[in-house]
Amino acid sequence: MSSPFSSDGMGQHHPQPRQSEVRPIDSYQYTAHHDQTTLVLGVMNYLERLENEIAEMKDFINLGFKRIETIGQTDGGIAATIEEHHRNWNCAHVTELDENFRLLPRLSGDYPSDIPTTGEVLREASHKVIDHILDQYDIPFVPTMFLVEKKMLYLRFLGANRVVMHRILD
Repeated sequence: MSSPFSSDGMGQHHPQPRQSEVRPIDSYQYTAHHDQTTLVLGVMNYLERLENEIAEMKDFINLGFKRIETIGQTDGGIAATIEEHHRNWNCAHVTELDENFRLLPRLSGDYPSDIPTTGEVLREASHKVIDHILDQYDIPFVPTMFLVEKKMLYLRFLGANRVVMHRILD
C-alpha cells in the first residue's frame, strides 16, 4: 500500500513550471521567512496609520492658527506677538485678585474697553458679563455652559496662572 505522499510515482503528479515561465501568482508568494514578512507588513501598516493620524492632528492644530495666519500677512503678526507677551506677563505677574490683567488685543488689533481687568471683578461676574467678554474676543463657547466653565475659557485665553484661576473660580 503506497501513500499519496510517497515518491514512488503512484501518487498524483503535478507538472512543474518551466524555469523561464513566470506565473503572476509567483510574485505574491511569501519569502522563506514567513513570520518575519508578516511582522514587517504589520509594522508597515501601523506606521502608515500613524502617519495618517499625525497628518490629521496637524490639520486640526492648523485650524486654530488659520485666524492668525490670515491676519499675520498684515498686522496680525504684531498682534499675535503682543498677545503672547501679554499672556506670559499675566501668568508670571498677576498673583492676586486685586492685580490687573493685561488685556489682549482682538483679531482686529484694537483693545476692548469694557472688559474687567481684575480677578475680583471676574470672580463676581455674571453669565451676561462673561458672555459679552467671550463674544468680544470671538472665543467659541456654548451658551448653556456653566458659568465656571465660561470663566475658565476666558482665564485660559488671558494666560492666568493656576493659582489665580483657582481663587477666581472658587
